[in-house]
Amino acid sequence: MKPLGCSTQLFVGHPLDEVLPIIAESGYQTIELCSRPPTPPAQPVVELGHPSSYYADLKQKVALHRLEIESLGGTFGIEIGTSEFDRVVEIADMIGLPAITFDSGGLTDNEEAFSWFLNAVNQGSLLSSQANIKLMVKPHLGKSIYSPETAMRFVESIDRDWVGINFDAGQFWASGPETDPIESLDQLKDYITGVRIRDCRRGRPPALDETQIPGQGDLEFSAISELVAEIDQLPAVILDLRASPNQSLDDLRGLIDKSIEHLRLHFE
Repeated sequence: MKPLGCSTQLFVGHPLDEVLPIIAESGYQTIELCSRPPTPPAQPVVELGHPSSYYADLKQKVALHRLEIESLGGTFGIEIGTSEFDRVVEIADMIGLPAITFDSGGLTDNEEAFSWFLNAVNQGSLLSSQANIKLMVKPHLGKSIYSPETAMRFVESIDRDWVGINFDAGQFWASGPETDPIESLDQLKDYITGVRIRDCRRGRPPALDETQIPGQGDLEFSAISELVAEIDQLPAVILDLRASPNQSLDDLRGLIDKSIEHLRLHFE
């Protein structure tokens, strides 16, 4: 089965030195290294503008806890396809990351926005491929890529050697109550290079409550795990919970401990 990982997005505002041992002790094997700018005054997990020694030290910290890094999560607030995106690729390359993942841009059901985002991703992949780094686009409610249909349209016009879909069942479910996340996963599995796990109620976006913990919502993890096992190009399955600001490390540890208990029933 696939290794289980945890996104550091959940721990934004807490020092990485304190977060890494918690993730490792809970039994996860890999992380998504979050670079999304947090709401002030919280400090980001990883920052732009540092010398190479900063990123080498970060990589060593992760390795000391016997963790892998599945991807860089986010782009430091830099828009894909802009002239500054090369800074994101440069940092990912310095850390030795295989992938950069980010939410879909654009707007739902807007042709101009869809074309703009598609072009931006294709431009970005030309740059990232030179560093042997893949891009993973996560469909998101309200954006250009938000449903199985828009995801299929997207993958028909990209370089699939360097761009893939980061699948989040909850986001697809939220796109419409008639959408079946299991069917969506099966339909898209040839193009999926990342999987994010966060439970939710049927037909609703994932929430900041207990229903996001695997096993506490309505997602069928046994069916998800069966399909995930068939995706050869998928390196890991990443827990991607969210928390309200200022939650304690003990509270956050409790969330990922509860989550891995359920995930191990299906993914290990």
